[in-house]
Amino acid sequence: MTKEQFEKFVEQRDRASKEAKPIDWESRKRDWLEDLAGFYSTIEGYLAEYKNSGKLKVERSRVSLTEQYIGTYQADSMAILIGSDKVTLVPVGTLIIGARGRVDMAGPAGTVKFILAGRDSDGIRISVTVAGENQPGPEVQPRPIAREEFVWKIATPPPRIRFIELEPETFFSALTEVVDG
Repeated sequence: MTKEQFEKFVEQRDRASKEAKPIDWESRKRDWLEDLAGFYSTIEGYLAEYKNSGKLKVERSRVSLTEQYIGTYQADSMAILIGSDKVTLVPVGTLIIGARGRVDMAGPAGTVKFILAGRDSDGIRISVTVAGENQPGPEVQPRPIAREEFVWKIATPPPRIRFIELEPETFFSALTEVVDG
């Protein structure tokens, strides 16, 4: 690497660090916990009829999560008891690649992942750019997404991960899948 190339590299890094806004991790955690509470309220709304008739039970408990930059904190988890089957909804965290948060729903027959993603997002997009030895790669700045633009979705299994809108019908299908397979 020539001295000129190194100087250009250092200038790019310096400019990027000066332009970057520091992340307010406490605010990010607070938003995540609010989004998580909203998720559980939505699920309880879907299940209200069955809960009120005594056909199933819903319980909440606390779990401890540890995430880089955020640290250790307490969050709600949920259990759905249907007959002798137990399904748990456990938060994974807010620092997730391709999403703003994730909750895993696990039952006797498997696991389904719920993710907090952009309203218009229908899956994970990965972009790769290759630059030549003497060519710097393009500077790509991801478009920031406003918090209001995030919604809960169901993520299909890999390798082709797609996002499905979270609605009563898709939730009931996912719940049945983790109980019965």
